[in-house]
Amino acid sequence: MNVAKIIDWYIHPDHYEDAKVLRKARLLVKACLLTSIFSTSYVVLSVSFGYDKGIYFTLFNVIGYFILPFLTRTKIPLVIITNFFTAIGSITVLVLTYFSGGMWSAIYPWIIAIPVLGLLIAGKTSAIYWTIFSVSCMWAFGVLELNGVKLPVEYDVSMRTLWFLSIQPGLLMIIMVVSFTFESSMQRALDDVEAQKVTIEKQSAELEKLIEDKDNIIRILAHDLRNPLANISILTKMLEKQVAVEEQKEMVDMIGMASNNAEVLVRHVLEMATLEYRDGGVKLQPTDYRGVVMDVVQSFKQASENKGISIHADVEKYCMVLADLTYLRLVLENLVSNALKFSPSGKQIKVFVANADEQIQIRVRDYGAGVPVEEEDRLFKKFARLSVRPTAGESSNGLGLSLVKRYMELMKGKVWFERPTDGGSIFAIELLKANGNGAL
Repeated sequence: MNVAKIIDWYIHPDHYEDAKVLRKARLLVKACLLTSIFSTSYVVLSVSFGYDKGIYFTLFNVIGYFILPFLTRTKIPLVIITNFFTAIGSITVLVLTYFSGGMWSAIYPWIIAIPVLGLLIAGKTSAIYWTIFSVSCMWAFGVLELNGVKLPVEYDVSMRTLWFLSIQPGLLMIIMVVSFTFESSMQRALDDVEAQKVTIEKQSAELEKLIEDKDNIIRILAHDLRNPLANISILTKMLEKQVAVEEQKEMVDMIGMASNNAEVLVRHVLEMATLEYRDGGVKLQPTDYRGVVMDVVQSFKQASENKGISIHADVEKYCMVLADLTYLRLVLENLVSNALKFSPSGKQIKVFVANADEQIQIRVRDYGAGVPVEEEDRLFKKFARLSVRPTAGESSNGLGLSLVKRYMELMKGKVWFERPTDGGSIFAIELLKANGNGAL
């Protein structure tokens, strides 16, 4: 049985709109049910001491506190219901005190509990009024005693000692029961606040990251996109002038390169924005990685020749791998493109494959300046720009490797950096074999 669900059943839906009201409603319901159960013991005691009014009024307590929670299912303001809680107890205590000897009754000290319960259940304002009421009642009993008014004693006086031993400890018990209920409610509230604090801190960190990413995108678009667009504008104006055909062809090629740089930049920004929120939906299929590698290497043939760099691919076909064909191609294009950007003229780039137990590893090796040790931990972060710059002034927006990492995550693979002892860089990826045993 879920006690929390039982308690919440009593609560009107409107109370859920305010956390403070909800906590008070839950506290009231728990206090009522516990007090109702607690009061049954005093029904038994009243029977034992032959105290008929004790039987009637403790039954009044049991029934009253059992029914009271049903009022929290209505739209009656909680402040009224919580004061009903204190009123039920007050009526019982005062009546039973009167008919068991007044100031000399074992129940008389229970009057102290009235404002205490008012404070715990109804709140500070109500507690002030209940304190005034309780003090007034205690003075009234004192005045009656001073005036020699003998109040009735309707329990079996031959059991007076046992009467005091049975009744007075109950004062402490009822206060402790309600106090523990109150403390439990407050602890739950504190736990909720702590959980909300953690959630807010997490959301704040995510918001700061989004703001930072937004600022980086704006910076990239404002800075990196400006250069190719400016080049296009300048070259277009030059074409308006009368120049030789060969010069026109060269300018057209430069315009094409500038346009391509701008297109690549925009595509990378859009790809990163799309992948940021994609966690699934990638269907991995057996893929011929050797064919993809060779296609990618061939696609960079002209660019590598223009820069005086040779690309050598040593790719033996061991098996098929589980991959998304488009993503695998994009990963290899990014890695080969980076190797080409950061390699000086006259060097070479190597692409080679290693056959592991249940994985295939593909490495792209260049002989450029390499990655500074202190910048290695920034390699796969978005918008991370290193101190090493492309050797021929190519554009670099800091998104390529972060895209590679995200593509590999979506394909359940890995990507990492290796530092060769003879300089340069190696970027490696690892994918699962299609059948896990190396067979075709």
